[in-house]
Amino acid sequence: MSSPPKAGISLIRSGASRGVHFQKSGGVSLLISSIFSRVLRHSAILSLLFLLVYSGEATADPPPGYYDTVVTSTPESLRATVHAVIDGHTKIPYTSSSTDTWDVLDAADEDPLDSTHVLDLYRNRSYLKYGGGNSYYNREHVWPNSYGFPDDGSTNKPYTDCHHLFDCYIGYNETRGNRIFDACSTLCQTYTVDDYNGESGANYSRNTSPVGIWETWEGRRGDVARAMFYMDVRYEGDSGEPDLILTNDVDSILASSTGNNESVAYMGLLDILLQWHEDDPVDDKERSRNDVVYSYQGNRNPFIDHPEWVAGIFIEGTTDIAPGGPPEAARKAWITAVSPNPFNPRTNVLFSLADPGHVRLDVYSVSGKLVRTLLSGHRASGEHSVFWDGTNGAGESVASGVYFCLLRSDGGADTRKLVLVR
Repeated sequence: MSSPPKAGISLIRSGASRGVHFQKSGGVSLLISSIFSRVLRHSAILSLLFLLVYSGEATADPPPGYYDTVVTSTPESLRATVHAVIDGHTKIPYTSSSTDTWDVLDAADEDPLDSTHVLDLYRNRSYLKYGGGNSYYNREHVWPNSYGFPDDGSTNKPYTDCHHLFDCYIGYNETRGNRIFDACSTLCQTYTVDDYNGESGANYSRNTSPVGIWETWEGRRGDVARAMFYMDVRYEGDSGEPDLILTNDVDSILASSTGNNESVAYMGLLDILLQWHEDDPVDDKERSRNDVVYSYQGNRNPFIDHPEWVAGIFIEGTTDIAPGGPPEAARKAWITAVSPNPFNPRTNVLFSLADPGHVRLDVYSVSGKLVRTLLSGHRASGEHSVFWDGTNGAGESVASGVYFCLLRSDGGADTRKLVLVR
């Protein structure tokens, strides 16, 4: 069992029940039919992954340049620029006759010792790959989908986001239900883990009011934590998506479970997840999983590639953040001035380009939410100026406060603080 997090951690963001999806068995004939209906798709997926591995593409590393636009100078710029990198992924259908989340998860959660099996999240048990319609494992939303996004739809990307979906033994998935992540110290039920591939342990859970708790076993608690950090930063409330926020406030989490899709939703406990991230570091299996999901969705979990960014975003006062992009001297696009600053009602953002190319200039809130895109297009080399009049993308005036402008181009990225005083 884990120890409580260290005292004195100050959080940047503070303040969410999930629907667990089960597949009915439907008998042996249905199971066999399901297996044969998917065998061609699984064969194609395995062939694709084989080609990726042996062509040097699947290396458990991000593609060159993937994080070049990340700016690590402040927690706010780090959050905003990481969000910009991983935003807008390809939505995978939850269940479909074509490629769906079953296919992605059976590839992502493949047993490293047996490619015909999957290794589930909470029991550490190896199951033959069945896909949908089996009575052994189903799909676990580690961020409970009833905390903010219970109804699937074309714009509900978190519902099918495979970075937080895992193959999971049905019995343990049902027990976990919508319980929050916490350390269980008294009156706990034990859910044992198979001794497999050199790992074993136990999950612990307690069904208490107003919400139960679930403590993930030692070998996968870091995986769960980093999936939760991804959800917080990936979903910032733009493009009609919910703003998902990790917190220690249980009341905020409970209030997020309304039965409807919400604009803002909470989950946690953040302190516990931070501790789990430290207790269970990234391993090769997690890196490989990140590669597989990326091959389908087109985005990565940055906290697997850069675990040091967890502290930079979620723990206040962190200053030692490893850079994700090129060094300052190598950048060929930079913001030269913001004037006036503070400002009311408008300010000018001046920037310089060493080479011509496509440029994007966005304004973000301190929480990392996109406020307005000021520029997106081709610009010649040299000095440029764009004004911001303190309005959002809908033309509405925004509140006084601190904002950040983010410049991105092929030559690099830069960010500056904006202070609006009305």
